[in-house]
Amino acid sequence: MTGRKSMFVRAMPFLFILSWASGFPITRLGLEYTEPFTLLWVRSAIVIALVGIYALFARFPWPGWKEMAHIAVVGVTLQCLYLGSMFMALDGDVSQGVAALIAGMQPLLTAAVVGFTLGERVNRVQWVGFALGFVGVFIVLSERTGVGAGTMTGFIFAGLTPIFITFGSLYQKKFCANSDLRVVMIVQQTAAGVCNFCIAMAIETGEIVWSSALIFTWIWLVFVLTIGATNLLYLMLRHGEASRVSSLFYLTPPTAVFLGWITYGETMDLIALGGFAVAVAGVFLITRSSGPAK
Repeated sequence: MTGRKSMFVRAMPFLFILSWASGFPITRLGLEYTEPFTLLWVRSAIVIALVGIYALFARFPWPGWKEMAHIAVVGVTLQCLYLGSMFMALDGDVSQGVAALIAGMQPLLTAAVVGFTLGERVNRVQWVGFALGFVGVFIVLSERTGVGAGTMTGFIFAGLTPIFITFGSLYQKKFCANSDLRVVMIVQQTAAGVCNFCIAMAIETGEIVWSSALIFTWIWLVFVLTIGATNLLYLMLRHGEASRVSSLFYLTPPTAVFLGWITYGETMDLIALGGFAVAVAGVFLITRSSGPAK
């Protein structure tokens, strides 16, 4: 088991990047059949039902109210505010490239505030890595960042995404990094689900066009993104520095482009491949460099 656990820990970043990157196209698919916050609250309801049934048999211990309150704050921030903003941006016709590029500011924001929030230190080599990572993402998405038909509301929501995910990740690392993942899923999804439901009832029609594609979207959102990617992020934050974990977000937009290339035949030229290499080099510098800030 020790060997298997070690292999899993090493594989976590790669699994996270692949699963998180799949969120862009799968969200676009789901939004063809329902509205953003309706898509989110139904997803939360499914997760709560599945994990709740498991909880009845597992009988795991529950933390105190203070810890659950911290978990709920993270849930609302990441599962409602961050994802809701991203879904609203995509629903507002902001292109996946623009949305991914704006969200790609998250590692830089994390590096800027991680010192006084968590006491982590970012040295010069790591700052070079953060810069390279962002440049690499920009190169990969350079042909996909046209403003297009995106609405002003869509761009405003896109601009909020790096703020919410940075705050949520740092808050999680600081206050509930060691919480039981089963408790985390139930509490986060309950808090976020209530918020998403209230917002959906307030600003959306609640209309759902049922189809096999929408059901597939919810299955993917529940198992791959929520149970899979979100828990992988949580585990990585538990075992690593927030600044290093956040650098992985540089690789998700290029990976999304790569997935589009191998599945839908979307263009990925030598420039894009070069940008991917630059982003990888940046992440390598961040994750491998250590030492005091200079």
